[in-house]
Parts: sequence; C-alpha cells; structure tokens
Amino acid sequence: MTKKNTLPALMLLVMSMLTVISTHALDIPEGTFYYDNSLTKYATVKFIYGSYSNAESYIVTMTHEGDNLWSITMPETVPGMYRYCFSETALPAGQYDESFPSLKDRITSRGEKRTTTCELSIPVGWVFTPTSGNNWAEGSWKKPGDATAYSETLPVMFINTDGGLPITSKEEYLTAEYYVDNMGIDGIDNVGSKDAPELMQIRGRGNYTWKDFDKKPYRLKLDNKMPLLGMKSNKHWALLAHPDDNLSFLRNTVGFEVSRLLRLPWTPAQQPVEVVLNGDYIGLYMLTEIIRVEPDRVNITEQPDLATSADVVTGGWLVEIDNYEEDEQVRTVEGNGQSIWTTYKSPELLSDEQRSYLTNLINATNDAIYVDDKDDNSWENYIDPDTLACYYIVQELLDDTESFHGSCYWYKDRGDDAKIMFGPVWDFGNAYHRGIGRFIYDRPAFTQTWIGEIAKFPHFQEIVRKHWFRFVRFGYEKIEPFIDSFIDQIYQAVMCDASRWPQYGNADVLNDKVNFKSYFNSKYRWLAEQWGEPVMKTGDVNLDGSVTSADITVLYDIMLGDIVPDEDLATVADVNGDGSITSTDVTVLYSILLGDNEPGLEPTDDIVINVQCDTAPYLYSWVYINGQNLLLNGRWPGTVMTDTTTLPDGTVWWTKSFDVNYADINIIFNSGGSNHQTTNIEHLAPGYHFFIYDGDDSFQDVTDNYSF
Repeated sequence: MTKKNTLPALMLLVMSMLTVISTHALDIPEGTFYYDNSLTKYATVKFIYGSYSNAESYIVTMTHEGDNLWSITMPETVPGMYRYCFSETALPAGQYDESFPSLKDRITSRGEKRTTTCELSIPVGWVFTPTSGNNWAEGSWKKPGDATAYSETLPVMFINTDGGLPITSKEEYLTAEYYVDNMGIDGIDNVGSKDAPELMQIRGRGNYTWKDFDKKPYRLKLDNKMPLLGMKSNKHWALLAHPDDNLSFLRNTVGFEVSRLLRLPWTPAQQPVEVVLNGDYIGLYMLTEIIRVEPDRVNITEQPDLATSADVVTGGWLVEIDNYEEDEQVRTVEGNGQSIWTTYKSPELLSDEQRSYLTNLINATNDAIYVDDKDDNSWENYIDPDTLACYYIVQELLDDTESFHGSCYWYKDRGDDAKIMFGPVWDFGNAYHRGIGRFIYDRPAFTQTWIGEIAKFPHFQEIVRKHWFRFVRFGYEKIEPFIDSFIDQIYQAVMCDASRWPQYGNADVLNDKVNFKSYFNSKYRWLAEQWGEPVMKTGDVNLDGSVTSADITVLYDIMLGDIVPDEDLATVADVNGDGSITSTDVTVLYSILLGDNEPGLEPTDDIVINVQCDTAPYLYSWVYINGQNLLLNGRWPGTVMTDTTTLPDGTVWWTKSFDVNYADINIIFNSGGSNHQTTNIEHLAPGYHFFIYDGDDSFQDVTDNYSF
C-alpha cells in the first residue's frame, strides 16, 4: 500500500499562514520620529497604533515642533503592532481596549481625519510625509533634509563624468572618475576616495529600460580590475536600475538566488549600492557582474573574432536568444514557424565559417527538437538537458513568461562533443505579471524559443523532476529568510530611492515583500502539484526519488573523485550519517537495496510507535483478547508520550515501545480529551510504525513510505 506523504504540503500550509500573519507584524522602534503636517493641516496630530494579537489600540498626542512638524518619542521598541496612522481626532490620548481596525473605523465614522492605515516600517529620525490633504492621505517615510539624499545604510558609488557630461548613448563610452564609500559597512572595502578617485568609462545599456524610464541603467568599464562591494575582481560591471520592478527589487534578486540554489554553473553576483552621478543622487542600483566569457564568469575557451579553423569555430560561443532585431545576429526559423533571433556576444565579429557553423548548429538543434516521436531524445546530443532543466525551473518559479524570448543566454565550449548550455540567468523583469496557475509556455505573452516543444519529451520531464526534487529538499526553505535578509539590508535605501523616483512605486517595501512571497509560494505550490514532492529516502544519492543501483554508481563516483559533491549532495551521500563518505555508506546502501533491515534502525520484534506532533500527544492503546479489550497503558485518554528518538536524518519523534506477545495492537492519538483524537489506528504488527499527528483529529500514516 502506497500513501502520499503530505508532510511538505502541511509545512507549506503553515508557512502560508505565517506569511499572512506577517503582513500585520510591525515593530515601532525606540527613538523619535516625525510627521509632516504641512499637507493635512490637522489642528492636533495624534499617532494611533494597535496590536492585532492583543486587541488593544493606543492613541498618543504628538508634540508640535513648529513649521507643521510634529514628533513622537517611543521610550522602547513596541513589537508586533498591526498598523498605525496619524489622525486629527477628539478621542483622548490613552489606551483603548478594542481592536485597531474598529478604532480607525470609529474615527472615520465620526467624520474625523486620518491618513490611510500603514504597514511601513518606521526609520528612526525620518519624517512621514502625506501625499495629499484629503481624509485618506497616503504617504511615505523620508530622510530629514534633502529628499533626494542617500540613506547611508548601503555603500555609495560616486561617479563624475568628464566635464559633467550627461550619459546619452548606449554605444559611446564617456570617461569618468569614481569612488566607492562603504559607509562604515563591515565586509565592504572603500575603493578610491573623493580626493583620489579611480578611472572608468560609462555608457547606457538595456533596451526597454533605457528607452522608457528616467532612471537609467549603465554599463561600466573600469580602467583597473576591482573587487567591488566584495565581489570578484573585474573591469566589467553593470549598474541595473530596475525601475520596472515594483516588488522592491526582488524579481532579479530572487531569480539569481534560485539559480544558485539549483546549481547552475555560474550565476551573476550582485550587490545593492546607492549611486550619485555628477552630484545628483540617482537612487538604489544593483551593481551586477555582466555576462562575459571569462574564467570567473562563463568559463569556456574564448573564440577569437573572424576565426576560420574548423576546430576553433566549434566554440566557445556565448549568444543571446533576443527579442530585438540587431545587426550582430544569426536569424533562423523555429520548427513552429516563429523567428529565432540569435545575437552573438562572443565572438563579436564573425567570419563566414563562424556564421555558417552557428547557423547550422541552431538548425540541427531545431530539427532534433521538432520530431514527432517524443521518445527520440536526439536533441540531447545538442543541448545539455540537466542545465536546461535547472534554467527552466528558475523561469517557472519566477513565472517569467518573457523567458526563452529575450535576455536568454546559452553558451557552448569548443569541440564537436560540447553541448549547448543554457544560462546564465539574467532578466526577470517580467516575473509575476499574470495568473500563476499554468506553465510559462502555456499561452505565453511572448514568443518562446524551443521550451514549449522540449517540454513534450517525457525524458526531459523526468530530468526536470529530478532537479525539482533537489530544490524542494535543499533549496526552497532558504528562500524566505533570504528575502527577509535582503529587504532588511536595502529597506532605508528603498525609501530614499522612492523619494527620488516616486513614479516607480517602491515605497511600500514590506507590503511588496509580502506580495512577492505570496507570488513565489503560490507558483511553488502549483508546481508541486504538477511535479510532485519528493519522499525523503536515505540512500537516494542521485535525488531521483527512489533508491536503486543508480545510487550505488553515484556513490562510487563520489568516492573515486569523479564527482565532487557540494554540501547538499554530501549530505545525501553520507548514507549512514556518520559525517563522512566511506565504504561503510556503500555497505549500508547495499543493505537498503537488499531489504535486509530498515536503514539506520536495528531489527525489532517489538511494536514501536513513533509520532511527530508539535506537543507530546496522549497515546491510548489496547488489544482484543477473546472479544474483550485489554488496555495497555491505562484508561482513556491513555498516557502522555514522554520518550523521544532521533533518527539518522535528524528528525525527532515521540516514541513508545510495546514489548508484548500479541499479533497486533490498536492505538488512538489524542490531546487529552475526546474532542481532539484520531480515529482508531488498528492492527499494528511488530516493527516500526511512523505517524504525523496534527494534535486534533487528523493523522498521516507514513509507515510505508517514510525512510530514515
């Protein structure tokens, strides 16, 4: 009997509940902050805040500092608030024992004025500035003084072009000086100084983002290699503006992180930085490694321009599947009749031999993809399926419908046997712009090259699931803390950026973060429904969801040094859990394959009950003897479980062992009363039994598919 392991789904439900709760969690920090009353003209400003969990609201009269500026000082941090607003109300200052939503509605029903309720974090010393004078005035926190000043919470890059010339071209570089002030941030070095700047060249970059936004992206070429902001030393960088990312700069940031977690060969590094150009603060940028053929980036043999040798022209190629017609392109037609515009990045100038090779490679790959027999996997002779699968999963998780359409890179090393490798990832500007419940190639907003057809191959879907299972097991749980840490890092800089560029809508950082998490988790859950979630099995070294002889092969390759395991792979290859990968792991894996005994557990003639529950449950147990019930551990509700066992996978279980001479026993888990109990769990034979109990009336029997 096979039962579906719903534990990951339960975990997702809990996480989604926590996400909902977090939308209302706000800390009001210790310190003084201010309210700009110049637009609202309230006679007396009162600050109102409330806790959702405590169902209490507080009204505090603010102090008029003069010139329509009011202040309030919090003597200590107030954690876990629901929301706050600023109001002109006749309600007196003090605590009110009613929920905040009721209080704000009460103020509104009295015809009194207030700002819209707000969930923005409060930077100490900053000014809240409404944007209109009506009863529902919105606003944002701004740094005192110059509304276009940088936050001093991130490094700042100062750039001055020769003569202060504006940057107006994507083709022509301007000469400039620059320096980086680390603003006292640990781990980041200053580069140059105001009195001794470094030299660079700078020009515009991008297509849509260059043409349609006032906040422009830039391409940098330093005179000398520099390890900017702690990244690897290089001359070539991009300052990405992301004015189209109204999700607090998370689209590219999380896309890059998912790429790293899926172990794509190289993912561009980026670091947030504020930029001052010719004395003008131009906002928050992401200083980003650009995609180039170099040992520390796309590590392939560089191909010279205008090469003609039959061997040399096989690689290395770095190209982009483009969505714009460019001069430096090879243009072909996909098997479905759509155009493929392939812009070559390296080499930059093509001989006839190079152009012919690239054209023939694309056409041969296309022909192998568009075959009627989807069990014919000849296309894998041209494209590395594992790299493509990982690249594709990233695009699905970000729901990037512009993927495989523009800013889609692939590369190929030298040699006839070298395959097309998809990546590196680059642009996620179109992430989460539609309904999430479908694959990216299902009715896409843009034409997509190859992926919709490749997805029809059953073998490719198997490879996708293999890498998906690995991400579910080792990657997914890292995303939420990564997002939280990143937003904490950039929060005040986003406020400054929003003051500089109010038209681009990133002032509500925390709400944008919650929205992004909701989109990401929704797409993750939908993909989990399509591709499944892995049953965690000891011995599944190749992470394909089963334990077979293929795992022995991978384990031997690791021990022989043919495969260098990363941290995640080392974890699963350590089959016996002793902290090292040795021949003992092979022995244990063989034992698992032969079914000699449960992995990591000694054979037993007892009936051993193991259960996972948030708190120790009660266990009621009995056997049938001649039609009568014989109680094994007392009358209802039984006794609370006190013993625990830790399995080799690190999970902790409440446990109870019955050393009895009966063929089977029967049990009920409960929380100490009849209102919170499972149904009868009957006929448990000698051996190990594993359950997951929700503390109410539901349980999950994982005896048949849990592995240790």
